Amino acid sequence: MEEPAANPDLELTPSLSHRLAEVAWAFLPLGWIAFGGPQAHIALLQERFVARRRWLDEQRFVELLGLGQGLPGPTSTQMVVAVGTARAGPLGGLLAFLLFLYPAATIMALAGLGVATFLDEGGRPQWLDGVQPATVALVAVAAWRLGVAVVNTRLTMGLMLLGAVVTILVRQPWAFPAALALGGMVTAVALRTRRHDTNDQSESIPLDNLGISRAAGVLLLLLFFGLLGGLILARLALDDWSGLQILESFYRTGSLIFGGGQVVLPMLSAEVVEPGWVTEQQFLDGLALMLALPGPLFSFSAYLGAVAGGVPGLLLAFVGLFLPGVLMIFGVLPFWEQVRRYPWVRIALTGVNATAIGLVVGVVFLLWERADPSAAGAVIALLAFGSVMFFRVPAPLVIVGAGVLGWIFGSAGLL
Repeated sequence: MEEPAANPDLELTPSLSHRLAEVAWAFLPLGWIAFGGPQAHIALLQERFVARRRWLDEQRFVELLGLGQGLPGPTSTQMVVAVGTARAGPLGGLLAFLLFLYPAATIMALAGLGVATFLDEGGRPQWLDGVQPATVALVAVAAWRLGVAVVNTRLTMGLMLLGAVVTILVRQPWAFPAALALGGMVTAVALRTRRHDTNDQSESIPLDNLGISRAAGVLLLLLFFGLLGGLILARLALDDWSGLQILESFYRTGSLIFGGGQVVLPMLSAEVVEPGWVTEQQFLDGLALMLALPGPLFSFSAYLGAVAGGVPGLLLAFVGLFLPGVLMIFGVLPFWEQVRRYPWVRIALTGVNATAIGLVVGVVFLLWERADPSAAGAVIALLAFGSVMFFRVPAPLVIVGAGVLGWIFGSAGLL
């Protein structure tokens, strides 16, 4: 006798509270183990939520990844928000966001608040003199790996060089978004004949709005652009309020960076070191600590804000840098199915990404110049680069080893 077919209407869907609990349980440990930068974070998300928990299939995961890569803000963090939203709506996305960020953000905030005591210019421990050249080496490794993945034609090589030259010579905040925009326009014009060839005709599972209406999406996008323009105008009118300066600088930076990771370093350096909010020494010391921690590099904002303005500064800097990416991914989700079909979007992003790699290459030179290492420092940098690049030693172990070498070389008078 044939069994009656299951009625989908009778199948129980987990309640929102149950799904939020699942998100909390799944993301609680991730912020403590997410080492290795954006690509490693994405691989971790794929393993946890596609292969293991099956919250998403591969096609939808790739759709979300494409969405994050096409928006300003840290891609891996936007993927965290998108995965949480896919499971439990906007509340799930916000919960995943907070749980993913809190370990590194908390440690960096405490480090920034204690910088006057522990990392001041007069009493810096010797081991930090070894950590700084290793930090530059880790950024160089990131630039190399990103370049191999993105820079594969003469055009993208030229745009990468453009980004590096702008970073080294201009050193002004306005130059970075200008270079990125130029890279996108050059690629869109140079590859305009390929637009029809790049049109995506592949079958994929539609990416629905995941609990966000189109009206809400429009409001969030208007809020994104309204805050960007409003903060810029407010700073021009009230430039003497340091809190507004911090919020505007970090919000503008978060609105103009695609991909996240080390790409944000040139702009952060220009925004906080050039005006004197943070010294070069403090910037490098904080960056070394950030590179030894799990989680997104954007959490560096908590440290920089704390050094520049105490508790209010760290809150303004942290919110300012992350808020644009969160607003954008929530705002664009309802429209992504339409946006992704425009070939010029993907073509322009090729140029934007190549130019962004150039910014990272340029910042390697700037950080090396600021570190001003001795011969022993150069040895530490070389060992750090080789350890990560060729022997796949985890970055936290490299930072610890560099600190030990810094103490040894410093005690011997070589640093």
